[in-house]
Amino acid sequence: MNHNTMKITLTCNGRTLTLGRDSDLDITAITGLESSDITLNTTDNALVDGATVDGKKIAPRPVHIEAAFRDIANNKENRAAVIKFFNPKYTGLMLVENMGTSRNIEYELEGWTFEKQKNLDTRLKFQADLICPDPYMQNVDNFGKNMAAITPLFAFPWFVLPSRATNKGNYPAKARGLMLGGMTMGYRTLHEQAVLPNDGDVPTGVIIKFTATRGPVKNPKITNTRTGEFMRVVVDMAQGDVLTIDTNERHQTIELNGANYYQHVDRASEPFKLAVGDNYLEYSADENYVNLDVNLYYTPKYLGV
Repeated sequence: MNHNTMKITLTCNGRTLTLGRDSDLDITAITGLESSDITLNTTDNALVDGATVDGKKIAPRPVHIEAAFRDIANNKENRAAVIKFFNPKYTGLMLVENMGTSRNIEYELEGWTFEKQKNLDTRLKFQADLICPDPYMQNVDNFGKNMAAITPLFAFPWFVLPSRATNKGNYPAKARGLMLGGMTMGYRTLHEQAVLPNDGDVPTGVIIKFTATRGPVKNPKITNTRTGEFMRVVVDMAQGDVLTIDTNERHQTIELNGANYYQHVDRASEPFKLAVGDNYLEYSADENYVNLDVNLYYTPKYLGV
């Protein structure tokens, strides 16, 4: 395999190191991009052959990279730059571009070293070991738990579920069904429901943003109609209030206008995930659901690239 048809961009603490295609560094070896280790929990059976599988867990993803600078003209400067870049105090982001596919993943530095040079006129080489606590590669178009809040127009996919009150204009039915504009893809429905396709390899969490745009709302709720799971928050929202629910397992949160509000969740609520394939979500409220706008954000996850 020619590793240099691949491009890897490491970003950490405001610094960037690019390897492979269109860079000054050849990738001489790399492992860990295709998959991560799997741990099976089993129980022995006393009277029958084999064992019973109790559970499966995908382990943190180790990535090993070996690289060499293409020329020796700037060995001194390149050595100093690499030393500055590999700082174990900070979490990094790795972007992998391979055969037309791009994926992101966060990493921690486990260790790195330069290979011993025979003399100063040989190519500068190094190897680095990274560990990714969350083993899943993510879609580059919506990476990071804060992206939706900071740059919502770049969220992908981005679905907007407005109330019936906003659908009384003189628009053709097809125009109400799908509206495109700039970098935003929107979906509108007359039945407070949206379909969210997950083309990833595993289920993923979703960020739900309730906004009381046209008046007060009491106890908003969103339901996964396929499973019956729902998230409901006991709250009296005033006009302008924003309630955000994040069901991603590594940072499940509920916030009202940016402040922690998790203690007000309905006890029967379940932080549901979006299954692989199509997911149908529906929103409601105890009072005045027509005053709500609901934005949904999610990031598909993949086993490798």
